[in-house]
Amino acid sequence: MSKNNTSETVKKEKSKFSFSDLVYNDKYLIVLSIFLAVIVWIGSSLSVGADDTKTIKVTAPIELSGKLSGIGMQYYALQNSVDLSITLSGQKYVIGQVTADDLNITFDTSAVNRTGNQSIPIRVTNKSKRLDYTVESVYPSSIEGYFDVNTTKTFDVDVKFDRDKVADGYVFGTPVLSEDKIVVSGPKTYVDKIDNAYCEVDFGDKTNLTEPFTQDCDIELDGNGVETSYITITNRTDENTPLTSLSVTIPVLQTCTLPVTTTFEDKPTGLAKDIVSVSYSKNQLYAGALSTANISTANIGTIYFGDLTVGSHDFEFDVTNLNGISVLDGTKKITAKVTVSNSYSEHKVRINKDDIIIEGAEQGSKLSVKSIDSTIVTVLAPKKASINSSNLTLKCDVSKKNDKNQYPIEIIVSNSKAWVYGKYYATIE
Repeated sequence: MSKNNTSETVKKEKSKFSFSDLVYNDKYLIVLSIFLAVIVWIGSSLSVGADDTKTIKVTAPIELSGKLSGIGMQYYALQNSVDLSITLSGQKYVIGQVTADDLNITFDTSAVNRTGNQSIPIRVTNKSKRLDYTVESVYPSSIEGYFDVNTTKTFDVDVKFDRDKVADGYVFGTPVLSEDKIVVSGPKTYVDKIDNAYCEVDFGDKTNLTEPFTQDCDIELDGNGVETSYITITNRTDENTPLTSLSVTIPVLQTCTLPVTTTFEDKPTGLAKDIVSVSYSKNQLYAGALSTANISTANIGTIYFGDLTVGSHDFEFDVTNLNGISVLDGTKKITAKVTVSNSYSEHKVRINKDDIIIEGAEQGSKLSVKSIDSTIVTVLAPKKASINSSNLTLKCDVSKKNDKNQYPIEIIVSNSKAWVYGKYYATIE
């Protein structure tokens, strides 16, 4: 081979480009890395600094009470907060930092000047001092609500139920509710439309009942045009806890005919049976009573011997709400005629305030009887009985204080056939 050919071959080998030589050449790699980094930095800077938009989700509480207090109205709605989609614009790196804390969300009530349903615009602005961006849109842009003066009323709760669900020989008694009255508050326009409140008992497929029936029943409000969504129901003692239902118990009573009776209070222990007699305007009542209560008479009330003197006396009793008995024959009142035998007479006895024994006084207190409303008391006793002050014991219990310092005098007669007619009082200080 000639020298010329050898020289040309060497030149070709020297001029031939090798990629592997470039990869394993540190100088080339450093230069390439710097070049690529510059390209990426320029691209990133242009991207981050460019204007962009972003939508963020925010749950905003609805608080309007303070704004409406000046016009005496309140906001009513079915929700306490609203979910907002807020679109922002600005430099990409700026809006990427925006959170709910950088937004000022308000509800514009400036146009509220009447009662009724109204739309309230939602205003959102930038409250950040370090981030420069613009609020482009808000969705929803308003909330709907009802505006009115708040008012409160108390209602009795009625019970509606099918009275035919009992067995033969039984009737339903008066229902017992966990709360017999409720407090209703809300927009005056709607509260004023409420006529009454009630619970409706659903017996389902139950029939021929002989035992009491209990059920939790929803509270219903009856009225023309009542919007119950804005109404709050509570009980009378806790107006912060809403009520939606009440426990209702309906007694089941067995029908029966009961003789009418009364109770005599303070009856002398030695009184003969024929001295005081009683008769009634109605001797029997058709009624319903609990079969387990062992009720055999219809006791219509109490007669006090202190109200009795010689002759006849009429006492009228309301029988519509007797203990353990439900009157079924429509009777509302019964009159008891009490007659004291003329073998008795009124004995007038003089008393002295210094003879009164004071009971129930606090330890260390110094009390005395200042006066008595009468120095003469009337004692009913047999005509031939001898009654004087030595037969009387006078006491006053001052444990239950009152503003006027006047206390009833308890008068005990030693004669077991006699009693005191009337009421007497002492002033004790």
